[in-house]
Amino acid sequence: MGPSFKIITLCMLCLVLLVLVIVLALVWSMPDLPPTVSNNKISLPAEKGHLVCDDTPQRLNGYLNRIISVSYDQVRKKEEEQQQRFLKENQGHLMAIYDRYFWEMKPSAKVTGKEQPVNTKNTKGEEMTPIRVWRHGKELFDTSGFLRYGVRYRNGRLVVPVSGTYFIYSYVDLFEEFNDIPGKPNIKNATKPIEHALYKFNILDEAETEIVTNIQPHVVSRNRYYNSYSSFVSSLVSLKAGDEISVKISDISYIRYTRNNYFGLNLI
Repeated sequence: MGPSFKIITLCMLCLVLLVLVIVLALVWSMPDLPPTVSNNKISLPAEKGHLVCDDTPQRLNGYLNRIISVSYDQVRKKEEEQQQRFLKENQGHLMAIYDRYFWEMKPSAKVTGKEQPVNTKNTKGEEMTPIRVWRHGKELFDTSGFLRYGVRYRNGRLVVPVSGTYFIYSYVDLFEEFNDIPGKPNIKNATKPIEHALYKFNILDEAETEIVTNIQPHVVSRNRYYNSYSSFVSSLVSLKAGDEISVKISDISYIRYTRNNYFGLNLI
């Protein structure tokens, strides 16, 4: 082994020894790191990134809540952006569907004719008698009638659920008997016409209001024994929530054959 080789080996050993001294100095000078878990405590990053040690359950709860909240906000923001993009791309199609279903969900009703109580009479001092009974509820299942989207039936009246402009209508068949003199109506005053009307009532108002009326004169019967009339009334009217619409007739005895009678309203 030559002297040059010994010199090189000695230099290498000195270099290794120097590196070890430097490493030991660095380790000795470093501050102690807090333990991650010690005595039922845990160290986890705080909001600003530095480690904070606290009771394990409390620290874990706060850390998980913060992480979940951040993740939830990111997911919600992404979903909102996707929803806005979808609405923007399909605006025309969605508006067409919305308008159609909005129309179908407007309050509407149609009740159908029913035999009137025997003791129905004109209210004292009034010339018109309300038709107090209509088929409603389950009675409409086998008819063309319906009650939809908030319209209620109460004592022969239809109760309006929301304010707006409504189309109201009514149809009745009327039957008039004749007396012993052929062709002459069996009534006290033949000059008084036959009236069929729609009325509005609200508990906040003092009296009922007549909306529309159909007036027909008495006519001579073609068969000289009885006469029949048909009457249809309708109108567009502005109504308030809570208004009650009813049908009245000048003589309730004319209401005999009720199969084709009906009464209804639609929000427009």
